[in-house]
Amino acid sequence: MKESALILFDRLKDAVARRFLKENPASSKDYKHWKGDDIARFQEDLLQKVKGRVSEKWFYTYFKNTPDKLPRIDILNLLSAYAGYQNWADFKQKNLKASVKQNPKKNRFLIKSLFLSLIVLASGFYLMRPAKKQVRFCLNSLTSETDEQIHVSLILPDESEKNLTLNNHCVVFSTGLDEVQLRITSPYYVDKLIKRKIPYSDYTETIDLHPDLIALLLQHYSQSDTNDWQKRRKRLQKFIADSAMIFQQLPQKEGIELFDKQEFIDQLCIPTGWLRNMEILEIVYRNSKIIKLRFRIKKD
Repeated sequence: MKESALILFDRLKDAVARRFLKENPASSKDYKHWKGDDIARFQEDLLQKVKGRVSEKWFYTYFKNTPDKLPRIDILNLLSAYAGYQNWADFKQKNLKASVKQNPKKNRFLIKSLFLSLIVLASGFYLMRPAKKQVRFCLNSLTSETDEQIHVSLILPDESEKNLTLNNHCVVFSTGLDEVQLRITSPYYVDKLIKRKIPYSDYTETIDLHPDLIALLLQHYSQSDTNDWQKRRKRLQKFIADSAMIFQQLPQKEGIELFDKQEFIDQLCIPTGWLRNMEILEIVYRNSKIIKLRFRIKKD
């Protein structure tokens, strides 16, 4: 059962290698001897041709070594499309037909066994698939920022990150993985990457977020008045780099407006200035100073 499926997978790897070598150089015609540069070119060609990607670790596991199991079905579909087939099912069907035409007597028993094996294999995958776990992460913050200003994504192995929706500062999702990674970003909080074991089926955890004090101070300055404008100006001079790129995101499709450091500080230090209710969209630091700031003015 397993052996028959892996034989087909070996044929798919051969087809993938032939497809790659048609347009790309390699240190060897045998994919098992490909080096780091060859693998990098293959990853780039795969991304360009079928908009998919496999990691270098995955390549070593399934191409340079002899695996004892098939990859996930989405990866099999991806490689089949790269080799010129619709999907893994199309590849299996056409390669089984080719085997029959080449030597029907020799392969009749193998095909029958393979067909039965695939049925058993599919049934086994269905019955033995990992149970889904319900996972809930809630974010504990010290500010009153809305969910729209906090971005949470689930990092999946060999796949693109999946954006999660916050509802009342919590994300809820199902997974068959025993370990998950989350990336949390926000203009008003320090970025956070967490990695957690999921030991049971109903997992809940609260994650503390640490506020970005400079971003919060900028927002406070845009919403408040003061009698000590010189003190405010000195603080702004201190934590904004001289070469900082500062953009205002204009409404809809009107584009952006660019400010230098002094123009931006002047606007924040004029009591009647138009720079009110500023909402930070992006902030980047270098050596504890702002080098890039993108913001917009919230409507009243």
